[in-house]
Amino acid sequence: MLANPSSFPLYPRSQVVTVVPVDSAQMFAAIRASDPKASVPRNFRGHEVIAETGASIAQLRTWVNGLASAPPRGLHRVVENSDGHVKSGFNANGNDAVGMQFETADGGRSVYIVAADPRKIRQQLGPVFGLIDNYGAVPGMMRGPIDDSAKKELGYSVTEMLDAKSPIGAVVATLKRMQSVDRRAILIIDESRQ
Repeated sequence: MLANPSSFPLYPRSQVVTVVPVDSAQMFAAIRASDPKASVPRNFRGHEVIAETGASIAQLRTWVNGLASAPPRGLHRVVENSDGHVKSGFNANGNDAVGMQFETADGGRSVYIVAADPRKIRQQLGPVFGLIDNYGAVPGMMRGPIDDSAKKELGYSVTEMLDAKSPIGAVVATLKRMQSVDRRAILIIDESRQ
């Protein structure tokens, strides 16, 4: 069983299954390299924590809404704009997922939380997972140009992004692993500006 490196609380009796470091330095460097005048925020570092639970989405929605009403110490909920999107563009609310963003008063720390049913997400994104699975089957020499292009634009190759030790790859691996079990996933991204 993995320890939760974040002080942000998890749903009771949930189990941490994956912890991956997050760091924007590589991505921001790629953006600056392709556009030296690009305005990028300060670098952030932290952790992506993925936990699983037997709680229903309705129970997790109640829990997340409770956190919004009484946020963990030092954090406040990031308020939505009139169009229903959090000001950072983050919006995971729906029948199969619920999400929210919290931050400190100075904006130095942000915590994103998403609770979702991996089986339903996998069903909805089936074609995307087909492409991901097919990409993994492509010979390395054919992936090279795609990886090189992505690395220049995003700072990460597609292969790196799909690695289970990367933030995106950990989410993809969790969705694949949990597609046949009756459990929900909780994703917490806890990051601080550097």
